Amino acid sequence: MTPSPPPLPEPLTSTRSATVARLRRLHDRKGRSNSGTFLAEGPDCVRAAVQAGWAKLVLASIDHELTDWVRSHGVPVAPATPRVVDAACDTSSSQGVVAECTIPASDLGALLAGDGPVVVCDTIADPGNLGTIIRTAEAVGAAGVITTAGSVDPWNPKAVRASAGSSFRVPIAADRPVEAILASCAEAGRWSIALAGDATDEVPPAIERARAAGHPPQELAWVVGSEAHGVCAQMRAGVDASARLPMAPTVESLNAAIALSVCLYAAAWLEVPR
Repeated sequence: MTPSPPPLPEPLTSTRSATVARLRRLHDRKGRSNSGTFLAEGPDCVRAAVQAGWAKLVLASIDHELTDWVRSHGVPVAPATPRVVDAACDTSSSQGVVAECTIPASDLGALLAGDGPVVVCDTIADPGNLGTIIRTAEAVGAAGVITTAGSVDPWNPKAVRASAGSSFRVPIAADRPVEAILASCAEAGRWSIALAGDATDEVPPAIERARAAGHPPQELAWVVGSEAHGVCAQMRAGVDASARLPMAPTVESLNAAIALSVCLYAAAWLEVPR
């Protein structure tokens, strides 16, 4: 018979407790880097964290519905008043639960050897955009997401929330130098396409040219930059191709996450036999 979990500790009632202070340090990149941990806020992300085996501790409001489930997976729970949980979180509406999680190790070579297209985020600055990109990558069956040095931290609380749990299921290689990404893509046989508003080719012909060169959509590496600055010059010079999305002349650009989503689904659609 499975032994019962030990009794819950007394609920935390002070917003100045050591646990809250430790979790609040994870709001900042330096704190996450120093500790090797990050926050997963809200029920969806906490469930995903526990299922991935990354959750070290869950702070939950008293009698939260996830408490017993989390403890059944061997993860300790610290009960707390709602005010204490809110104080530990990056968002003002914590939904009563947050997990302290271990940042996983990443392997760029293994990521690029996986099945499905790859997404490269070049100096993406908005954490919500990055989280949405990670979520879209899971939706299309991507092999993983790579971020360049200078991009927003994928373990930023807002990025993790925006991924809606996908950050725990999609391989992520963060803060990689541009030259290392380009070299590794070439070594893995990935055909890289940078999204650029001034590119000559549109996206569908670029996908077909890659296919003609022996690279089906599942072997593509899509490179997307920030809406403000686009893909950097070093990356543009090293990719196999650049492409643009056709748009009305009155529209200068699309949000990076939206533009990438269109490309990933266009490539997936072109892969479907007719």
